[in-house]
Amino acid sequence: MLVTSGVVVFMTCAAFIAYQFFAFKEIERSKISTLGAIVAANSTAALAFDDSNAAGETLRALHAEKHIVAACLYDTSGNVFARYPDTIALYNIPLHPAAEQYKYVGTFLEGFAPVIQGNIRVGTLYLKSDLKAIYQTTLRYVFIGLLLFAMAIVVAYMLSRRLQRKVSEPILALSRTAGSISLRQNYSERATKYDNDELGLLTDAFNKMLDRIEQQNEEIISFNQELELKVNVRTAELERANTELKLQTAFAEAIIDSSVAVIAVFDTKLNYVLLNKYGREMYNVTPEQILGKNISAVFPKIEGSQMYRELKQALEGEMVHNPYYKSQISTAILENFFIPLRDTNNNVYSVLVIGHDITAIIEGNEKLKALNLSLEHSNRDLEQFAYIASHDLQEPLRKIQIFSSQIEKTLDNKMLLQRTLAKIISSASRMSDLINGVLNYSRTGYNKERFTTVNLAEVMQRIISDFELVISEKQAVVNVTGLPVVKGNELQLNQLFSNLISNALKFSRVNPVITVTASVVSGSQIDFNESLNNSGEYVFISVQDNGIGFAQEYAHNIFSVFQRLHTKDEYPGTGIGLALCKKIVDNHDGHITVMSKLSEGTTFHIYLPFDRRLANAFPTNSDTLADQQIKI
Repeated sequence: MLVTSGVVVFMTCAAFIAYQFFAFKEIERSKISTLGAIVAANSTAALAFDDSNAAGETLRALHAEKHIVAACLYDTSGNVFARYPDTIALYNIPLHPAAEQYKYVGTFLEGFAPVIQGNIRVGTLYLKSDLKAIYQTTLRYVFIGLLLFAMAIVVAYMLSRRLQRKVSEPILALSRTAGSISLRQNYSERATKYDNDELGLLTDAFNKMLDRIEQQNEEIISFNQELELKVNVRTAELERANTELKLQTAFAEAIIDSSVAVIAVFDTKLNYVLLNKYGREMYNVTPEQILGKNISAVFPKIEGSQMYRELKQALEGEMVHNPYYKSQISTAILENFFIPLRDTNNNVYSVLVIGHDITAIIEGNEKLKALNLSLEHSNRDLEQFAYIASHDLQEPLRKIQIFSSQIEKTLDNKMLLQRTLAKIISSASRMSDLINGVLNYSRTGYNKERFTTVNLAEVMQRIISDFELVISEKQAVVNVTGLPVVKGNELQLNQLFSNLISNALKFSRVNPVITVTASVVSGSQIDFNESLNNSGEYVFISVQDNGIGFAQEYAHNIFSVFQRLHTKDEYPGTGIGLALCKKIVDNHDGHITVMSKLSEGTTFHIYLPFDRRLANAFPTNSDTLADQQIKI
């Protein structure tokens, strides 16, 4: 009530004072305008007769109006004719008259009025008045307003004090009772009724409400007790069921996690629902990293892959079996089963994936295939050896037997005896060479553990040094360019190139020219790459000569054991050298072929695995290796 009364009185006083302020300003403007007209009428004669003293006397009459701070008369040319007070500086008054109106400028009221005699304008009057009269009147109104405001507050306070006992006390008592009931939850308490007025009716209604609440509270307490008993019974049942479910779940998880296969479940959006321990260990993930997450988010490489497509097929209701899947996430090889799981309405709601790790089986099969292939090669070599040995190994033996039987007949002929003994020694020497060749071939085993870093340029340098006398005798030229560093068995690689250089020197008549070059090619560039790795790189080594050559139709037979294209009398040898070369190249996971033409020379093509990390001395941005040249 106090605030309301104060606000009303304050707004009323403020509106009245504001109205009086603006009204007084208009009155003051009208007053100054009237005063200006009177002074202008009294100044016509002085201006007409150009009497500045008379004009000054007229302006000094303004002394009676204490709020006039400046006045000035201008002649018809707009020049200052007379001013009031006489001591006022010219910069405090306008130098020339302006528009004929009175207006408030800052804390002053100033304006111009014409001085007219008859119908002729003889000059202009300027008046400037302060606003002290307005401010003083406004202050009086403010004081009156404050006095009224204070009186209104006092009267309102006295009235509110009397009304408080009538209105506030019953309400406060009702409020205290409500607070007590809310705090203590004691609905037996009742509010005190003071009178039979509206507040009395409110108190009666409040007490009736308490009666109803107390009744309902008793019913709720009774119902809660019954409900609590039922909840306890139901909770015990749920706990037993939950314990059984946990045991069943733990048992199922134990079985799933004990599986030696990958077991995963995906929902219809391909989010992981389950991945067993075997799968988590294979993919090196934790349950937190995958459960509830999409397979594409966990393994981005899988999207668009064969497994991703097969998951989509299973979601469409098709059971998919993939007997061979090479994982893109790990090194494992899996046999996958994609089984759609259906609800009672036969709708697919998830997919069960079971992946059997068949890596060991595949590796075992590969090793078995390799062993079988090696065994086949060995059997073929053995068969070939058994077949040819019956001729090549028995031939010198027969000669020894024949010539030995003739010795007794030639004892009396010394020259014939010497020739017979020479033939026996020659046959025995040939048989020894054949046996050594067979031993060398059999000892050329496959053992990568003995592989080391081999500089083929250094190997070739030693081989050329070993054949230095033969090269000099035959006036041969050997050009070697760009042989790299490879991984292999140095003794076997030395034997390989020694045999090839030896053959090039042996199967030539005059001035042999042997050219050895090397370059790098990818496995995909090799046409006959069944045994080579498409994704790998290989050193392509060419050994070319200008020897006697042979018909290309014998190219497949030339690498067989004891295979010879020329008689041993014309070109001595055991027929094992090139077979040994092929075995060495095979041991190094490489490939060897031959191109030849009668009387035009022979070229051997050798492919050996290449590792650029070993080729520190060679450029990596070119297919041609470094120009390491050996020329003799």
